Amino acid sequence: MFIDYHSMSKKNKNPSSFQFIKNLQRKLAVSEGFYDGRFREKTVKDKKKETSKKKARHKINLSKELE
Repeated sequence: MFIDYHSMSKKNKNPSSFQFIKNLQRKLAVSEGFYDGRFREKTVKDKKKETSKKKARHKINLSKELE
């Protein structure tokens, strides 16, 4: 039994114009640095919230509290 695996490939040999445009846009975005974090929004962390979160995650030692 002969199976032609080349005809079963999932890749489209002739990409459509829409796929071509998407690929081109991605290449331009990569060249401009879109995916390396330069366009990420800058946020300032709330220090009070961060410290309370860290304190809430610490284990409670009962031997120290009973003294």
